[in-house]
Amino acid sequence: LGIIRQQVGLLDSLVKRHGPEKAKSVYQSACPVVGASIGQHIRHSMDHVELAVLVAQNYEPNASLHYDLRVRGGTLEKDMDLTRERLQDVSVTLKDLCKPTATSGQEDLTEKPVKANFMLSGDGKEFSLDSTVGRELGFAAHHAIHHMAMIKMIALGHAGLSADDLPEGFGRAPSTVHHDVTVMRQ
Repeated sequence: LGIIRQQVGLLDSLVKRHGPEKAKSVYQSACPVVGASIGQHIRHSMDHVELAVLVAQNYEPNASLHYDLRVRGGTLEKDMDLTRERLQDVSVTLKDLCKPTATSGQEDLTEKPVKANFMLSGDGKEFSLDSTVGRELGFAAHHAIHHMAMIKMIALGHAGLSADDLPEGFGRAPSTVHHDVTVMRQ
């Protein structure tokens, strides 16, 4: 949920810095260094998060996630308002998944088995790996953090934002934030 809050915070910062109309243009403008836009990176990272969340929400035995079979381009890379709605919808679904269940004997959803499928080369062949719902939710969050690091580069170098405009810890792994806090206390 923290990742989604940070992504919404970034959208808010774009609007605050540039105004609503220019922010929409900046959101979809490709950074020449990175070769992609903020919108493209948010769409891509949210594809993974949303897929893991939907598999968790609608769990079925023999569930399978196909991370590389997704729609690229399109409205979600260009429309900040739709992106905000998507982020809010996924956030609500995640909150619902985190609510305690009434049946105490029920197996933890995060331990449910799934197959995670990835392309490991450009030949189009997918490899299937045994996993769990919890592991895939963790993977999606970790993957999103790395894309947020790319978004941070775009925001600071191309989108006219300063580090002070970004939510605290934006694009930094939780372990790095923790390490830095621990080192500061010493």
